[in-house]
Amino acid sequence: MRKLTRSAVSAALTVGVLSGCSSAAEKGGDTTRESTAPAETAAKSERAANNTGKPDAKKVTRIGPAGSACELPVSFELAKAWKPSGLSAEDGKLLAKISGHPAFRGACELDAKPAGNIGFMRVWTTDRTDSSARRTLETYMAEEKDVTEQKISEIKAGDDLPASEVVYTQKSALTDEPRQQRALAVKTPKGVTIVHLGGLDTEEHKEMLPAYELAKKSMTPIT
Repeated sequence: MRKLTRSAVSAALTVGVLSGCSSAAEKGGDTTRESTAPAETAAKSERAANNTGKPDAKKVTRIGPAGSACELPVSFELAKAWKPSGLSAEDGKLLAKISGHPAFRGACELDAKPAGNIGFMRVWTTDRTDSSARRTLETYMAEEKDVTEQKISEIKAGDDLPASEVVYTQKSALTDEPRQQRALAVKTPKGVTIVHLGGLDTEEHKEMLPAYELAKKSMTPIT
């Protein structure tokens, strides 16, 4: 039953993404092709460097720096098989509107489907430099719907980067059941960046958690 539900949700998400990209394409070109091109180029480069034709398992994929699939105020390591897609300014605003986060801009989507899960880890940014990581995270949470409980903690990301993290329970609009979610906020000279990990349900959230923990452990600010 869970697999069937996931398939239906996956199809709905695909339709939603394609619809958004179609509108953007009509206004100013095929943004889907543009946003995924860096990731495809990186994958081809990895295969070319390996005589077996397969990605080099020892090579670490890092997103955030200039020239990577997603250029961000921070950088971090990407879990194996996860697919990154940078978002244009227009697509980022559209995602924020659809997701109910008008105070932020969608900057990057990390797709877990190639790794065997349905869902995304999303990176949100804001240019405001006059707000702390915690206050910005509280703003993010104020925009979330149907939150039943939450706990915000002060932590360290990377080697010694001050950050705020929230673990919360949210009622799913699809299954009407509680599911665990979490998000991490870090402040940089360019504003606050938020990394959010969702999931169809709590089980899937836990399955994707290692990718989130890797991002948190390896995070560094872009200077």
